Amino acid sequence: MLLRNSYKALVAGLFLLVSQNSFAAKEIGGQKTNEIDHLSIPYAKKQITIDGDITDDEWSQALSIELNIVNSPWNNKPSPVKTTAKIFENGDTIYISFIAQDPNPEEILAYLGDRDTRLEDDVVGIKLDTYNNRRLSYELFVNPYGAQIDRIKNELTGDVNSAWDGMWQSFGKRTSTGYQVEMAVPYHTLNFADTDEEKTWAIEFIRLYPRDSRLRISHIPLDRDNDCWLCQIPEAKGFKHAKTGNNVTIAPTVVASKNDTRDIYDPKDDLHGDNTTESGVDLRWGINANTLLNVTVNPDFSTVESDAGQLSVNKTYSLFYQEARPFFVENSDYFSSNFNLVYTRNIADPDYGAKLTGTSDSHTYGAFISHDTETNFIVPGNTGSSLKSLQEESHSGAFKYRYDFSEDFSLGAISTLRKSDSYENTVAGVNTKYKVNDSNAVLAQVVHSKSDYSITQTDELSDQAVKLSYEHDSEYWSVNAEHQRIGKDFRADLGFMPKADYQDKRLLVDRYFYSEGESFWQEAKLSGQWQIKHNEKGELLEKSLASSFTIDGPKLSTFDIMFTYADKIGLRHNELNDLIHDSTGDVFDDSIDGNTDRFTEKLVTLFAFMQPTRYLYGELYFSFGEKIDYQNNRIADYREFYANTRLNPTSHLEIDFSYTYETLDSKSANVYDANLVELRVSYQFDVNSYLKLNVVYSDVDKNIDNNVSAYSETNSDLSTQLIYSYKLNPQTVFFLGYSDISYRDDNLKELRREERTLFTKFSYAWMP
Repeated sequence: MLLRNSYKALVAGLFLLVSQNSFAAKEIGGQKTNEIDHLSIPYAKKQITIDGDITDDEWSQALSIELNIVNSPWNNKPSPVKTTAKIFENGDTIYISFIAQDPNPEEILAYLGDRDTRLEDDVVGIKLDTYNNRRLSYELFVNPYGAQIDRIKNELTGDVNSAWDGMWQSFGKRTSTGYQVEMAVPYHTLNFADTDEEKTWAIEFIRLYPRDSRLRISHIPLDRDNDCWLCQIPEAKGFKHAKTGNNVTIAPTVVASKNDTRDIYDPKDDLHGDNTTESGVDLRWGINANTLLNVTVNPDFSTVESDAGQLSVNKTYSLFYQEARPFFVENSDYFSSNFNLVYTRNIADPDYGAKLTGTSDSHTYGAFISHDTETNFIVPGNTGSSLKSLQEESHSGAFKYRYDFSEDFSLGAISTLRKSDSYENTVAGVNTKYKVNDSNAVLAQVVHSKSDYSITQTDELSDQAVKLSYEHDSEYWSVNAEHQRIGKDFRADLGFMPKADYQDKRLLVDRYFYSEGESFWQEAKLSGQWQIKHNEKGELLEKSLASSFTIDGPKLSTFDIMFTYADKIGLRHNELNDLIHDSTGDVFDDSIDGNTDRFTEKLVTLFAFMQPTRYLYGELYFSFGEKIDYQNNRIADYREFYANTRLNPTSHLEIDFSYTYETLDSKSANVYDANLVELRVSYQFDVNSYLKLNVVYSDVDKNIDNNVSAYSETNSDLSTQLIYSYKLNPQTVFFLGYSDISYRDDNLKELRREERTLFTKFSYAWMP
């Protein structure tokens, strides 16, 4: 009754909100929110030496722009600091400079760092929409030491591709009055309509100024009642002579490694292995300014930094890991949709791949294919999921197309394929987004899958998945209402969709508050969420209510408290029986009613982070209450604690340490204790080279007397990775590294190293 009444109240509030917003939109529509009609970008036949020295002679023909408006957390108020940007282009490169003044330059927050690691510093940069369709934008930032941050934001999905690495130059220099930055962005780094006519793009100049609060400073005001900030930035006219030139990059790669392994349960087996040397090549060809072709042959990903640690104990669904491999990362936003249908971490060990992406007028398209030496995919369900591996080669591919009828309406199609000798999965569907007005949008997607599994008793599976959502974002309110249904036999084996036989309705409402004048806080948020889940037969899986309050404070701090109340089911009785007896029944009973027990979870979660000094950052998370013990089918007392601290004692050195502790108790006795420790130490010699040490240790101790499905009291693993890197650019790199993995369980009294690898890699970007 409580849940049903709460849902009715939220729905009523939603209709009231929409009607109030219509009036607010009229109020705002009567004002001039953007004072700048457009910018005229000058052309000058000259080149700039990117060294951080901004002289009047070099930049005499550039357009000068003052950044004097704070958009966030202040609402278009005057900036407390002076920032001047300049821009011009020469037909080959866009040149941008910033002079960022600071009344207290000793408080500037900045350190040397690898690419894409210093966005929390003082930074300046641009947001650039080269098609002026308000769909995708390049975001290029530089900190006072010249460290680069570049990414692509998809306005339709909200996804940010931080792993995209463009080839551009920058230099930062601290001064007695602040800092200054120079940037050179070659046209061959960008996608745009390659014509001989004057081009119209969209551009915003930005400074991020972290002190007590993190101020976003711009040259334009932004309307909070319009959730699309990209839609509001002014047009930039010019670029008539812009040409991508001979946009071909060939990067041959040589990798030499020594990989040793052993049977850790055989005390007489020592580490042994072979020395290998392999070569590969990456091709990046800008066929024209609209279309990019990427090809990789025999790629090596040994230098990709190890994943952040995650605890899997008492979790029934597969864990999600971010993609970091360069071939899959570049232009990955072209394949995003409402459902996560392209999750390339499923492609474990590819030996070749090709990808074509591009934009032409209102058309956006992308396609890729790769060959994998093994086949891994997720088997979904409505109480949990599992990973399946086939020891056979497979092909994976995806195609995505989108047509923009206008700035407000887009329609797309997507298809994916995974195929091996005894297995095949295909997915095809359509998705759309319609922006009703500045604050309201509707998104929808319908997809169909067809699977031929030799691993199941059914020769062929086919089903549908549907998602429909409504989004509202304005100055004081944010609302997300969503319905999705995923059929029992739906499979998206190239994606990350761990649930099937599943229906979900969710309503999330956020109310924002802003301080007036001088205050210790700037912004606060009160949130409420209602959610209910069923299987396709209408049997209840879960119903929940959650509420939270978030407020920021001084010293770049944020504090959050959340309360969660949920009625949920445990695992099916036959699933529990399989866990206990380590077997799988001949006939699987997928019913919920009469085959599961229901429990009530009650959780309180506290979260806070703060940067008390320029050198120290801290983060704390604590959750406690009653939670389901899935493997033992009961409610239990749950506690989870997480702490992270990041120390920068010098501009070169960073020490990042985190600790997670999770425990479950039932019947006045412990069920398990889980510990996860991560240490990441980085010494940055300059913006091009670093030495990194990564150590990840996890330990899970289970009480067998209070855990009927536990077969081992102790499971521990330790991984270490030491890498030296020199990067002249994203594709001309040198790596030298070492990594190892050790394990311990009930049969081993101490950690024993199972695998170790010593490797070196050299790659050179040749641009003929």
